[in-house]
Amino acid sequence: MAIDVSEGRDWLRLVGAAGLGPHTARRLINLHGDVSAVIAAAESGTLAAEDPEFDPRTRLLLEEAICASCPEDEQSRLSLMGGQLLPMSDTDYPAALLATPDPPPLLRVAGEVECLRGTCVAIVGTRRCSCVGLQQADRFASSLASAGITVVSGGARGIDIAAHRAAMRAGGATAVVLGSGLCHPYPPEHGRVFDEVRSLGGVLLSELPVGQPPRPGQFPRRNRIISGLSAGTLVIEAPRRSGAMLTARMAVESHGRECWAVASDAGRREGIGGMEAVRDGWAGCVVEPADVLADVMPAMTRSDSAGSKKEPARKSSVDVGQRCVLDSLKRGAKEVSILIEDAEVSPSGVMGALTSLELLGAIRREGSMVLLTPAGIAIANAQRRGGT
Repeated sequence: MAIDVSEGRDWLRLVGAAGLGPHTARRLINLHGDVSAVIAAAESGTLAAEDPEFDPRTRLLLEEAICASCPEDEQSRLSLMGGQLLPMSDTDYPAALLATPDPPPLLRVAGEVECLRGTCVAIVGTRRCSCVGLQQADRFASSLASAGITVVSGGARGIDIAAHRAAMRAGGATAVVLGSGLCHPYPPEHGRVFDEVRSLGGVLLSELPVGQPPRPGQFPRRNRIISGLSAGTLVIEAPRRSGAMLTARMAVESHGRECWAVASDAGRREGIGGMEAVRDGWAGCVVEPADVLADVMPAMTRSDSAGSKKEPARKSSVDVGQRCVLDSLKRGAKEVSILIEDAEVSPSGVMGALTSLELLGAIRREGSMVLLTPAGIAIANAQRRGGT
């Protein structure tokens, strides 16, 4: 991800033009081919000249707004804080977000955007959460992060920040989608946590100018990015009328993604939103992290109870570390040290594979030994047949 200063200035001029929203920006880029061509057309008075849906007055107003846009200060501030621009034309722009109906034309990012290339899961919930909700956010986020999934949330008080912290403690990656500019982290008391996100391999991102302070209307727009980045959205605790439930519904209705709600006492206000989503049939009820992993990890499933027969839920390719573990265990139970010695991947790769396979019910431990479960045997056999 590296765009030059000139291209960055063109992107900032376009998205920063007064009265020009993301939809119009994307439309102009599609019409002219790239952002530099849009700026050149605005400066020459030929913006959208061949598009009959833009009347002459609209074209004139857009040209004036683009020509008046002056982003140099934002470029400097972003550079000073170690941030970068990530336009939708960049190959590093998250593919999952680009596939949504309303992707931001330009993101401001700080940290490791590479963590968004793999599977992401959004964890959302209320700011006024219970102690149980905080425990569940910690449990699910740490398990997902340990399995190599990037935990996405909005950095807010309550469930959001608990999920970010748990993912980092587990040694995984997390992405904070801000409803303000990168130079105005909100809430301000989470600034130190956001710094830790950057230093530990996570990423901060926003579609807003770096100096934009938090405003109420910006957070609903932010939520579409949280959902759009993610394979699914997990509701920990949320009242029926809340930003978390709007994000969850957007995941299903607008983005065609998965949605889950952690099982909760339906009599408690904090949990009623998720349980109503389960009742109405648009969210799955989950009890364990393995329930989520079964939907988002390849060729894996969980059992309904210990020792019960397991079938793979869906077919896909397992990663190299998981395949090494499965291949070794097909020849019998092994100690972890032997698995590490036999594997063609690093010790950390083996440990990550063991965590994800155990969470999904494909392996189990008996004392110091690791062995395949029925589901793990089925997956290993499918690998041998080339069926995954």
